[in-house]
Amino acid sequence: MDFSSFPPEFIQRMGQMMANGQLKLPPPIFMDMAGEFVDMDMAAKTLTVRFPVQERYQNPMGYMQGGMIAAAIDNAIGPLSFMVAAPNVTKTMEVTYLRPITTSVAEITVVAAFESQNERELIFVADVLREDGTKLATARSLNVLLKRTA
Repeated sequence: MDFSSFPPEFIQRMGQMMANGQLKLPPPIFMDMAGEFVDMDMAAKTLTVRFPVQERYQNPMGYMQGGMIAAAIDNAIGPLSFMVAAPNVTKTMEVTYLRPITTSVAEITVVAAFESQNERELIFVADVLREDGTKLATARSLNVLLKRTA
């Protein structure tokens, strides 16, 4: 697997989690969707990831299927969640679709941000943007820290 687009901090953290048996592999869907890390700002706790809009992800109306948009969002929030907190999982994710994404859009950019933590619950938000900055979708994810086993 080619990790060249992954931020070095992510690789280090992922390596630690793999060594502890907490993580087996990065999700194959990230590679299948041809994800590319664009920017990581640990001070702001944000991660920006770009995905090409692939024709094979279209629904019958010619728009990028909502589930694939949600997968792109999850593939940005997921890596960010590994960077800002102990191992955690998504409990709920709400996506609001603002505009259809056709193949006339070459790529989408997902900007994910850590918003807050309340005990074991983490809140992440994300925006899906077209190349010109137009907002196409937004998301809010509630993640839960995994309980440590003795």
